[in-house]
Amino acid sequence: MDHITVSQALDQLFHAATPIAEVEIVTLSASLGRTLAEDLRAPLAVPHFDRAAMDGYALHAADAPGDLILGGSIAAGQILKTRCDPGSAIRILTGAPIPLGADTVVEQEQVHAVGNRVHVPLRIRAGRNISQTGSEFAAGDIILRQGQRIGPTEIAMFAAVGCEEVPVFRAPRVLLITTGDELTLPGSPLSQSHIYDVNRFLLASWLSAAGARVTSLPIIGDQTGLFMSELQNALSSEAFDLVISSGGVSVGDRDDVIHSLTHDAELLFWRVDMHPGKSVAGARLQNTPILALSGNPGAAMTSWVILGTPLIAHLNHGALYQEHIRGRLHLEFNKPTRETRYLRVRTHTDADGLVFDWGLPQQSDVLGSFSTADAFAIIPRKSPGIPTNIVLDGLRTGGLGPMGITWSAKPS
Repeated sequence: MDHITVSQALDQLFHAATPIAEVEIVTLSASLGRTLAEDLRAPLAVPHFDRAAMDGYALHAADAPGDLILGGSIAAGQILKTRCDPGSAIRILTGAPIPLGADTVVEQEQVHAVGNRVHVPLRIRAGRNISQTGSEFAAGDIILRQGQRIGPTEIAMFAAVGCEEVPVFRAPRVLLITTGDELTLPGSPLSQSHIYDVNRFLLASWLSAAGARVTSLPIIGDQTGLFMSELQNALSSEAFDLVISSGGVSVGDRDDVIHSLTHDAELLFWRVDMHPGKSVAGARLQNTPILALSGNPGAAMTSWVILGTPLIAHLNHGALYQEHIRGRLHLEFNKPTRETRYLRVRTHTDADGLVFDWGLPQQSDVLGSFSTADAFAIIPRKSPGIPTNIVLDGLRTGGLGPMGITWSAKPS
């Protein structure tokens, strides 16, 4: 099976993975990190009354400049029954409703107030410093879309319109499998030929951070047929929306995962035009999509970021937030590139624009540079060495450096 592009691999995975249909109602405080299951329409306007945007004096714009009579005061949460008649001003605090008759608010720094007299020295336009009814959104407006991941700002928007309960999609159920005779769990003694199972904790952490409920099988060895046997047993006992595995997908004699997926499942693709992480497979078994990643942590992480995170967003009816950028290499990259290469880079700007600093460890078995990088610089396949200052496409995406995983509603 030939290498396919990242775009083709994602298309295959999206086609194989059915977005979650089940909806749950959760409290507003429990909705953080979940995905909105239906459009949110505002049941009321926000603000739902004209209110002062700052401390000052409410008055008639036509009376300024001029000397006015102080006719009372009003703070947030109060109701003033007295009108603001022409020639008068009302002391008003931020958030208070605009008194009847007033059409502007002059900030207190611009006013000279002595006793019950208020002097306004400048001309004022109507509407100044007033947050108009419905200026953020009107009653009936769609303010959040189905498929939007709920963060602190979205929770605040629910609260602003008085919603106590939120309809969300059921959290994705993901089966996680790590394979390899060489793996040992942290906390156990490590023999000379073994390594600790990094990918189990790497992938489980990212899946949990993305809102998935993760079930992890014990480490599966490299014996022929063992991976498929354990996978079938797991799928027959519980329904999963997705299977993620690591290890066993290269061309070695003991790579049982790819052998099993080729012969006992519907293999969608094997090997993708990306480096690191080209040894990755997509498959389907019992209508459950499978994303089989490399055992090398750096390669597995690259495949997870490029393929896995968009797939999790897709299961939630969302589109992963990503930013396509362009920058130039600060140093030459003198290695010819067979597959499309995803260089981990730190970005900064100088007088000439965005710079890609790729002076980080790039090996397929190195993981630490993912916490330092904030983007990928993308070197096209079959490129010769890249000289200094050549401009390349790049990608900012969840899973690199400070960027978490989030998604918005899919474009309609």
